[in-house]
Amino acid sequence: MQTRKQKMKKSKKMTNCFVTKKYSQFKKTKGNRPISLSHVAKIKKAIAHKDLKLPILVTKNMDIRDGHHTFQARKDLGLEIYYIVLDSNDAFDMALLNSNRSGWNYNDYLNFFCTYQRKDYMILKSKVKEYEMPVQEAVAIFNNQVRLKSSTMDDFKEGRFKIPASGLIAFDRIAEEMKYINNVLGDSKNLKRGFIRAYLVADKCPKWDFARFKAAMKSKGAKLLGAISTEDYISRFQNIFNTGLAPEKRIRLSRFFEDKEYETQEEQVIH
Repeated sequence: MQTRKQKMKKSKKMTNCFVTKKYSQFKKTKGNRPISLSHVAKIKKAIAHKDLKLPILVTKNMDIRDGHHTFQARKDLGLEIYYIVLDSNDAFDMALLNSNRSGWNYNDYLNFFCTYQRKDYMILKSKVKEYEMPVQEAVAIFNNQVRLKSSTMDDFKEGRFKIPASGLIAFDRIAEEMKYINNVLGDSKNLKRGFIRAYLVADKCPKWDFARFKAAMKSKGAKLLGAISTEDYISRFQNIFNTGLAPEKRIRLSRFFEDKEYETQEEQVIH
């Protein structure tokens, strides 16, 4: 059986870790998320307990690709900076790096690519702001998906998000319909994830007719108040829509959702 030392001898040295206190040579990468003082404080506390001397990642131009908070913490404490120089100078590597862990949230990715003037991301950001909805749900609408596929989110995080040819028209139609419902209720809490997902399911149902639902809301709209989950909204959409309809004309939205029939519609272009 090989000893640990023998195993290490067979290992190949790939990178060199450098050390310096010349803080001014490091540069903050354009588009990186803002420094969180609370996160810096946590790192300082961890260093005080035990300094693991974890290295940050930089480009050959000394742009920090990973470890902005670690850099700030060590600089504040007057400590040396341990760093590894990456082979690539590609700014988008930072987004790729963070896509493989939980460092960034969806707003961080959106802001990052907007900083680099990515048109589709800039349009997405404007729609998120206009309709006050979560980034994930806006991406879902553009991609005609009730629940985002992992491949769709990978594309978003790695800079490959694209708006389909008919995407803007379709997005505005769906968003305006949801906004109308929200305004009728006078409850800003309704334009949240559960509400949006439920409406996307309804919109995919062949029997769904927004004009019909809009008319029924005049007398039954209050039924939506208090709903929280996607399932709850779907059930209430169904009850409101079916008001006064003969059995053969009623919509079975809950069954449509439970059986995931909406998935058969997701390969089609939203209209």
